[in-house]
Amino acid sequence: MSYCVNCGVELDAAARACPLCGTPVINPRCPVDETAEPAFPLARREVEPVDRRSLGLLLTGMLASAAVCCCLINWLVFFPAVPWSVYVAGAAAVLWVWAALPLLARGRSVLLFLLADLAAAAGMLALIAALTDGWGWFGRLAMPILGITALLGAALGGMIARRRSGLTTAGVFFLLLILWLLALEALIDLFAFGAWQPGWSVIAAAAGLVAAVFLLIVRLRPRLREELGRRFHT
Repeated sequence: MSYCVNCGVELDAAARACPLCGTPVINPRCPVDETAEPAFPLARREVEPVDRRSLGLLLTGMLASAAVCCCLINWLVFFPAVPWSVYVAGAAAVLWVWAALPLLARGRSVLLFLLADLAAAAGMLALIAALTDGWGWFGRLAMPILGITALLGAALGGMIARRRSGLTTAGVFFLLLILWLLALEALIDLFAFGAWQPGWSVIAAAAGLVAAVFLLIVRLRPRLREELGRRFHT
């Protein structure tokens, strides 16, 4: 076994140079073994793409197993009078829609996946409302928030589907985020206090507006965009 005379790293039998510092290997007592398999690949190869369907099936099995195990533990061993496993099963279903469904049903529209995500979230909230007798907040707070999220998400999905530039999409995203934050605080205040009391959403909206205006200015100024690209090596 040889060691690099420069950095001391251990060398394999097929090494002609140190893989760490590049120093040539010269050892008359231990010549390079031409037949030995090199420790590192000599040719560049492409990494095989991940099988999305297999990954989706794996996530499906994991989530289903977790839900079934929790239900069995809940109803057969611990606290059968408290249906805590229903929450776990509902959360597993939501995660399946969010993570596994896009892998299993690839090629679908972004808007369809968005609608499925919102439907899963609405189902989970309805489950919580049913188990806690909370249909009041579900109808007056949860559903309006989901509705506004669906509308703004559909607008953003339409921008992505039209393949707009990254800067334009990012600027529109910040503008939609501003509207969502303002609407979120307004709905919460109306539900809790009966009147909108502007506060944290205005501060967040100001910061988002600065980011949106900056991105849109860069989008409209080619020279500025090129200069920023050179500065940040993009």
